[in-house]
Amino acid sequence: MATDDYALTQALGAVWIQPDGPNTKPEYLACIDSADLAETLKTIEYGYCRQPDGSWRTISRQEGPPEKITTSIDKILFPEGDTLDNLIDCPVGLYFLQRSGGRADLFTNFERAIAVHPADIVKRTDKNIAHHLDANQSMATLDIEAAPPAFRTGTLVARRMTTTETQALNDVAFCNAMRCYGPQGATQKLGDSGIIAADSAVGPATANLLVTGDAGDNWAAAAADPFAAVAGGNIMSACCYYIDRDTIRWLVALEAPAGGQGQVAFSDDGGATWTNVNIGGAAAGHGAVDSGALFALDMYHIWLASAEGYIYFSEDGGVTWTAQEAGGIGVGDYHAVHFADKKHGVAVGAADLIAFTSDGGVNWEAGTATGGGGDLLCVSWSNGFWWTGDDDGNLWFSDDDTTTWTERTNFAGTGTGDITDIAFWGALNGFMLHATAGGVGELFRTIDGGWTWQEIALPTTAVLNALWIANQNIVYAVGEAQGGTGVILKVTWG
Repeated sequence: MATDDYALTQALGAVWIQPDGPNTKPEYLACIDSADLAETLKTIEYGYCRQPDGSWRTISRQEGPPEKITTSIDKILFPEGDTLDNLIDCPVGLYFLQRSGGRADLFTNFERAIAVHPADIVKRTDKNIAHHLDANQSMATLDIEAAPPAFRTGTLVARRMTTTETQALNDVAFCNAMRCYGPQGATQKLGDSGIIAADSAVGPATANLLVTGDAGDNWAAAAADPFAAVAGGNIMSACCYYIDRDTIRWLVALEAPAGGQGQVAFSDDGGATWTNVNIGGAAAGHGAVDSGALFALDMYHIWLASAEGYIYFSEDGGVTWTAQEAGGIGVGDYHAVHFADKKHGVAVGAADLIAFTSDGGVNWEAGTATGGGGDLLCVSWSNGFWWTGDDDGNLWFSDDDTTTWTERTNFAGTGTGDITDIAFWGALNGFMLHATAGGVGELFRTIDGGWTWQEIALPTTAVLNALWIANQNIVYAVGEAQGGTGVILKVTWG
C-alpha cells in the first residue's frame, strides 16, 4: 500500500501492453525504459477588447479539445524477436504501473497507474547497431502517440457514509458534471447532485429517497416521498437527466406490485414535489424489479425494464410511456436495461432472458442465452462489449451484440453468489458488485477493459445492490442495511 512516507521512483515502474485491445490479456514488457508521457489536457483561446486607455480586457475564454498524448519507450535488442517487433500497424493499450515493491510482472501490483488506449507506434529508431570500437547495447526507441485522455488511478479506498435511513438501499444515481464558475452558473463538482432509492418499512409505508448536494458526503431524505404508502412500496430504480440548462429531473420507479398498477414518479425541484405516472394496466403488475430497471441517455431516450416481460419507453422526460416489448420474447421479469447509444440496447432478466434492439427499441428480438441458465441481474456496455452477470455468480460478455457469450472466470468468487451490478467508465475502467454465497458484499474493479478484476477492500460485509461511477477514481455503491442503517459507500483514490 502506498503512503505519504515515500515517493515513487522509476526503478519500481513497469510497462505493460495489450496487443489486442481492452478485455484481452495484457503482457509484461521486460527490460524497458519509458520516456516522459506528455498530455495537453486542454487548449484555451482568449478574446480581447482594447480599452479607451489602450489596455486590453479579456472578454471571452473558449476551451478547445485536448491534443494527442506523446511518449516513447526504449527496448534492448535481443537475437529473438518480441511483441514490440510486430506492433507497427495496429493500435494497442499501454499501461505504466508504479509499485512500492514486489514483482514487476504482476499486473495488479501497483500503487499508481497510467493507462492509454488506443496507442500507436508511429516511429521506430534502432540505435547502436554497429561500431568499430564501442560495444554499447543495441536498442530501439519506439515513439508513441495515443488518443486522450490518459487514465490515471491508484489504490482506491472505500468509506462508509453516514445515514439515518434504516431500510435497504436499492439504487444510486448522480447527474451533474464538472463545471467551472462562469456565465453558465456556479462551480459544480463532479456528481454534486445524487439520489438513492430505498425500501419502505414493513406494511403500508412510504419509501424514502435520499439526496445529496455535496458529492455524496452527506445524505438526507428528500422533502417529500415519491409514492403513497403501500405494502411493499419499495423504490427499486432511479436515474436523472437535465430537462433544461439548469434543471435536473429525478425519475424513480416503484417496485412492480403483484396484480396492481405500476408507477414511476419524477421531480424537478430536488424532491420537494413529485408527479406520479401510471404504467401498465390496472392489474398488470408492471414496474421495476431491480436497480437496473431505469436507463436514460437523456430526457428523450428513457427505458424501463419491467416485470412480466415488458419494456417501456419515454421520449418526453418520463411524462408518458409506451410499451415497446409486451412479453413477446419472454414473460419473465426483466431486471435491467442498458443502451450503448440511441439505437443499440440490451435488456436482461429471469432464466437467462435476453432481448436486443438495434433501432432504439422499435423492434426487440431475442438474444442468445448465455447458457448459464440463471437470472441475469445487470447489464452494461463498454467499447464493443456487452456485459451481464447472474444469480449464480457468473460474469459474461458478448462482442457480437448478444449472438454469442463468453464467461469471464478470473476473479475470486466466480460461479457462486450473485453478480448484482456492473458498470464501465470508458474502454478500460469498470466496477462490479458481487455477493458471495454466504451473503458478503464485494467490490471489484478492472483497469484493462475486463480481463483482470481486482478486489477493493470494504468497511462492510453487507450485500451491495447497485453502483454508480463518476470516473475511474470516484465510485458510489449502496446496499442492504447493516448495523441499523442502509449501507452507502464512497470509493475514492486516497
